[in-house]
Amino acid sequence: IARKKNINVEYNQDKDVFLIKGDYGRIRQMFLVVIDNAIKFSSENSAINISLQNKTVTVQDSGIGISKEDIPYIFNRYYRVKSVENKGGTGLGLTIAQQIANRHDVKISVLSEEGIGTCFTFEF
Repeated sequence: IARKKNINVEYNQDKDVFLIKGDYGRIRQMFLVVIDNAIKFSSENSAINISLQNKTVTVQDSGIGISKEDIPYIFNRYYRVKSVENKGGTGLGLTIAQQIANRHDVKISVLSEEGIGTCFTFEF
């Protein structure tokens, strides 16, 4: 998906292996939802940074950002940000990601600024 928009996905970590206990498929799904959104809401020829530092994973994009008015609702079921990029969204992805995080005792949070980008943080 990133290649189609010429988006570079950068990754850095502070150690080679980070072990956690949990459902691999669901944790993978949690990350893919957020990474997919980062790609969807980023412009062509941009970059997304994924980082693992001190048991915390961040997914940072330089996309359109999320308005302050929308932030409190993005994890609500069927809530969709009204934008061209999200015309095909169901409003379930971030709800599912949050439920997976909660079931694995992972704290998920988001910081965003319109026109600057969004950063999702997963604290294990």
